[in-house]
Amino acid sequence: MLSASGLVFFVFESFLPVLPWFRPGLGNIATIIALYSLGFNDAFKVTILRITLGALILGRLFTPVFVMALSGGLTSVIVMALTLKYTKKIFSPVGVSVLGAVSHNASQLIAAYLLFVKSPQIFIITPVFTAAGVITGTVTGVLAIMILEKLGERIKVSANS
Repeated sequence: MLSASGLVFFVFESFLPVLPWFRPGLGNIATIIALYSLGFNDAFKVTILRITLGALILGRLFTPVFVMALSGGLTSVIVMALTLKYTKKIFSPVGVSVLGAVSHNASQLIAAYLLFVKSPQIFIITPVFTAAGVITGTVTGVLAIMILEKLGERIKVSANS
């Protein structure tokens, strides 16, 4: 269910009229929910499934766009899992999401440099990517908290029934 939800967001945002190479990362909501409710292994699977199936649906499988999305997504889920594991009492889901988004963007810049652009000039946009990661990570984290709270309420209600 989470992979399907993340896939819907992933495909939906590909049609949003935004800057090239920039997406809000709404599909990451599913990854955050999986990370908090099911753990790292399932969050990792959700990430791989939503990115791979999304690329397949959009006709981008094994293209540079796919490579960039996969490198960012895998880096993001690993950073979020490590952050959650070692700093649970320091960062809320919003903080975890922001770190995931910033690491996603940093990973994409590194992948673009190593695989495609091969010019250090690409790193000039690092401040823009970092700011975008903070903004989108905050929005994604807040939305994930809202969904996690609703899921928690439903779980409590079903357990009491």
